[in-house]
Amino acid sequence: MKTLFAIGVVFYFLSGWTPAFANQAVLIRILDKATVIGPQVHLGEIAEVVGENKAILEKLRRLDLGRAALVGTTLKLTQSYMKIVLRREGYSLKDFTFEGGDVVEVLTQSQEFSTGDLLPEAKSFVLKEIGESPDNLDVQLIGSEKKLLLPAGKVTPSFRPPLSGKYEGTVLLTAELQIDGHLARVLPLRMTVQVFHAVVVATKRIENGDKFTAGNVVLARKPTSALLKGSIGRLENVLGRTASVPLVPGSVIRMNDIYDPPMIKHGRTVQAVVRRGNIEITVQVRAVEDGKAGDNIRVENTATHKLLRGQVLDEKTVLVLQERP
Repeated sequence: MKTLFAIGVVFYFLSGWTPAFANQAVLIRILDKATVIGPQVHLGEIAEVVGENKAILEKLRRLDLGRAALVGTTLKLTQSYMKIVLRREGYSLKDFTFEGGDVVEVLTQSQEFSTGDLLPEAKSFVLKEIGESPDNLDVQLIGSEKKLLLPAGKVTPSFRPPLSGKYEGTVLLTAELQIDGHLARVLPLRMTVQVFHAVVVATKRIENGDKFTAGNVVLARKPTSALLKGSIGRLENVLGRTASVPLVPGSVIRMNDIYDPPMIKHGRTVQAVVRRGNIEITVQVRAVEDGKAGDNIRVENTATHKLLRGQVLDEKTVLVLQERP
């Protein structure tokens, strides 16, 4: 008994038959017309194979139905012939449902196709996914273009998003190529995707304390992956201001590279607006520390010598937030 069981196990693995298939029906939807490259015809080229088990479906799509016709000519395959091939391969017809016509006309005709032909559609797909302007996006294939032979007909690509969800740097897209509405090929595409934005860049060496002018900075497009936090995208926010550090040509100007002098300097006498409920009074104070617009600094009441804390409104005024002894 054990010997018979062992023989059965060996037969199971050698034949490729799987009992799990019996519980998973497969739909074979036969096309009216199909085009193949040859020299063989496979089930997936002349019919849609639909089901749940991806491994079984892929095996069925590769099922060899015999030799194709000569290039430029056609042959006809019947549903009855397909059933004969399925039974010959060990499948039970109870596991299949057939739709479509009884006969498919199969033309043998090919066309050359290059992966480079997919770049415009790939760029449009990425643009839609990230919502960028076309002028800000550059998409290039990694490596040389690959030449393919596809069945003749209209090629319509669609794309699956990358598993990483990222669309910058090295990106792997999966392209599904349909020929006249029928899935013919699935291709992985490795691309470099760069998103560009305009930023202010130094064109000459700039020393600490130099002024930014039209002669030493310009607006240039840079990939966002190469930009650091605080990069400035408007030229008017830089021109006329002072460099706080030395900068070499090609440096992207950041907020930290600009000297932002205090609006009120330590020791300067200014006006303090003190608010208490609906009452507002103005007193003269002396700045105890430097402050830029929006900063909270300490000031001293020149009459009482009390320390106050106020927010810098402009070069002459602070708004007192609270009084300190």
